[in-house]
Amino acid sequence: MDTPPAKRKGDGLLLILLLTVFFAATAADPAVAQVQLPTVNLGDTNFEDGFGAPGWFFEEFPGGYTAGELKDPKGKTVPGSNRVTTYSTTSHAAFASRKRFLRGWIAGEALLPLVDLDVQLASGAESRVRGFADMTVGAGLQWAPKKIGNGVFVSRAMIDIGVPAGKYSASRPVNLGIHFVVVDPYYAFTYERKKMEFSARLHYLWNSTNNDPFVGFGVKNIQPGQAFHINYATSYELFKNVRLGFNGYWLQQLTNHEINGVAVPNSKERTVGLGPGIQFGGPGIWFRVNSYIETDVRNRPSGIKATFRISKAVAAKEP
Repeated sequence: MDTPPAKRKGDGLLLILLLTVFFAATAADPAVAQVQLPTVNLGDTNFEDGFGAPGWFFEEFPGGYTAGELKDPKGKTVPGSNRVTTYSTTSHAAFASRKRFLRGWIAGEALLPLVDLDVQLASGAESRVRGFADMTVGAGLQWAPKKIGNGVFVSRAMIDIGVPAGKYSASRPVNLGIHFVVVDPYYAFTYERKKMEFSARLHYLWNSTNNDPFVGFGVKNIQPGQAFHINYATSYELFKNVRLGFNGYWLQQLTNHEINGVAVPNSKERTVGLGPGIQFGGPGIWFRVNSYIETDVRNRPSGIKATFRISKAVAAKEP
């Protein structure tokens, strides 16, 4: 028997890259612009996110992101015509064993993004890179559903680590690899009652230091700040195996970026994304389309994001 719909184990760390010179050339504060958070899971997972079961789970995450505005620390648009366009697809494989620890199934996952990034500046400069970004590997626990009230609650905890294996060169202003380690643990849960469900995934992001930054910066090292980000979604089952709902994400940086070990004032990033989504499919294979419009943005691009997910579950055989 295949795993039920949306029993996902994925993190969906799409587009793991660093947009450096783009911001350095256009932001109001060049010091802030030289350091940016890596792109993490913002809205890539949503409906029924907490579910999972022993067996294999495979996903493909095609997606696109277009930003035509930069925002300063006060949320105002930075003057100038600049654009960043990203197309990507991330391959995701996860496995949950029947071995238990703390009453949860021991699980692991790996993600590898393939990215096409195009950056166009108001100055006329343009840069485009294609290739594999950094791989993400993770391990954790998936808990079985349990009844709470008239509904079902299910959850998962994972520690994901971004390995700096993507294409990177200190002589290139725009890279797909970020050249530092990313630690991004999360806790995902779903509460489902009759045809309604609510899901959320809470992340805490920590970044190590890049000791070989772009030579054009003229600095020894840079370190992005720590951040909290969350995905949330609610959906309603319109028909059998068809869900329609609302999804969103929120990112808030908690500590300032650092350059040469010194904190950069007013460099914290923020963004909020909101939009509709739909899920359909079965048995064992599912399709999801979700879109987001960003608002309340600080110190980062502001744009529109769309994701398309194909998921396939292969249940573990009974012992």
